[in-house]
Amino acid sequence: MTDEELVARAQGGMPDAWAELVHRHHGAVFRTAHAALVSSADADDAAQEAWIAAWKALGEFRGRSSFRTWLLAIAWRKALDRRRGVAGWMRMLRIERGEDDDGRSVELTATGIDAETTALDRTARARLKTLVKGLPRAHRDALLLVATQELTYAEAAALLDAPVGTVKWRVSDARRLLRERMQRQDAGLRKSAIGLRRDT
Repeated sequence: MTDEELVARAQGGMPDAWAELVHRHHGAVFRTAHAALVSSADADDAAQEAWIAAWKALGEFRGRSSFRTWLLAIAWRKALDRRRGVAGWMRMLRIERGEDDDGRSVELTATGIDAETTALDRTARARLKTLVKGLPRAHRDALLLVATQELTYAEAAALLDAPVGTVKWRVSDARRLLRERMQRQDAGLRKSAIGLRRDT
């Protein structure tokens, strides 16, 4: 059964249809909220708030966008509301080898606070966190939404109320800025290390 059919049944008062929509999309709602929030607990709260808001507004849904896009837009807004009151909202990120949008061999991938992330060097994570926080907010939000690998560029564009091309540019430019800033830091560290060796 399609989302549209389930929505119509839920609007008609069939609770099983709404339960199926929740089952089908809860993971995407949670991951969208988690893209803006630092903790799974906060993301879970934002997701619950999004479902409540979506249920209350379901009668107003007219299908001008897909149900998924409409729902994730609600989740994103709820997460942003919560983020404004949460210190340290930035998710931990890691850099992996891969192909960037411009063909270069760096890819940014988002991870949650899990065993893989905690295994990363604390200094490297703190460094990257600082660099990401230093990005322009529009770049940062676009990057985090796409880096969850849950949203397409089109869906992220709908949430951010921006053209798809603009979102693609923001993500690509955010990766470029991170790459350049990390390279500058690396060069500075190498220069400092050479100076220390000469002094010894």
